[in-house]
Amino acid sequence: MRIRRHLFFYNTISVLVALVAMLAVNGAATHALGRYYQRQAEEMFQAMRVNVATQEGMVWLDRGMGELELVGIAVPSHPAPLGRARPRMEAMSLSLFLSGGAAIVVILLLNTLFTRCQLKKLLQPVNALTQAAGRVEEGDFTQAIDYRGRDEFAPVCAAFNRMQEHLLDEQKKNAAYERARTDLVAGISHDLRTPLTSVKGYIKGLRDGVAQTPERQRQYLDIAYRKACDMDVLLQRLFYFSRMETGNLPLFPEPADLGEFVSRFAAEAGAELEQAGGGIELSVSPGPHPALIDLEQMYRVLNNLKDNAQRYAGAGALSISLAVEGREGWICIRFADNGRGVSEESLPHLFEQFWREDQARSAQNGEGTGLGLYIVKHIVEAHGGTVQAENDGGLAFTILLPQREGDHD
Repeated sequence: MRIRRHLFFYNTISVLVALVAMLAVNGAATHALGRYYQRQAEEMFQAMRVNVATQEGMVWLDRGMGELELVGIAVPSHPAPLGRARPRMEAMSLSLFLSGGAAIVVILLLNTLFTRCQLKKLLQPVNALTQAAGRVEEGDFTQAIDYRGRDEFAPVCAAFNRMQEHLLDEQKKNAAYERARTDLVAGISHDLRTPLTSVKGYIKGLRDGVAQTPERQRQYLDIAYRKACDMDVLLQRLFYFSRMETGNLPLFPEPADLGEFVSRFAAEAGAELEQAGGGIELSVSPGPHPALIDLEQMYRVLNNLKDNAQRYAGAGALSISLAVEGREGWICIRFADNGRGVSEESLPHLFEQFWREDQARSAQNGEGTGLGLYIVKHIVEAHGGTVQAENDGGLAFTILLPQREGDHD
């Protein structure tokens, strides 16, 4: 309202001052012209008195040599005509001022009308922005500002609409994130309860003397230990997730050869897979593959990929193919399994937090949190690299890490 009042007040004052100034100038000019014509009339009458004679109510013009010519009815020789001219001039000045005042009133009325129209048009985007801000304050980001003007407010309204779209996207993401966190809590409770129940059962069996032979006792202890390790894996993933979310996951990169690093991982993981009838096929291109990596975190990346393949590949005998090669300033690590892959619709979601293609928990897939691949992506990108997934026989991951500066193949 203050803008409206200020615009109306200053616009009206400016027009009024201009009109009063115009009226004053016109009045001064009229007064000056009146005095000028009055002097001219006085001089004319003075000249006529010299050549005009009055006899018996008649006006005679003296032509010299005693000749007189009748020119009209006699009039008094005093300045009576000037006295009659003065009221006429005053009436003309009064009419001028009255017409000027009427013109001022009409112009002010028109100015008020035009000012209202101008204010309505000017305040249209302001009112739209005010209403939109009220909707945003109430949490409604769905209704955009419909302003099609081409003035300075157009980019402001467009920027506000983009902000609403961004807030709406964030609102949807936060809602999905909260749902995922709720599912995570429920899932972790389920995942921890299952191995914990097993640990309690086997320990109780040992305590009650169910396992009477040393071999049986060792079997019970091995199962309880594996279940405890499963719980430790779940808690470690939650721990890393919480540190990533708060930005407190430090990296300690050091020079390393990725070919040698991947070879050590293949030797350790291969022995585990061979017990289940699977294995790892390793291929490292000739030459050094220098990079700056956090050894512990990159080992976690490869181990998470292995765990993901074991849980979801669906292969009877899991076979993993690992390859390392250089690519123009980058070092490529390719991790592929011989499983069933995933649907094409699922590929863009593999690295999202809490996401799993098979949301149903089953004995075949085992326990999972949907954090493994999310942690992989976070760690790889923290090293300045990228990771992508594709279906190629099974599910294949391609990791690109920057080559250490100053080193070339």
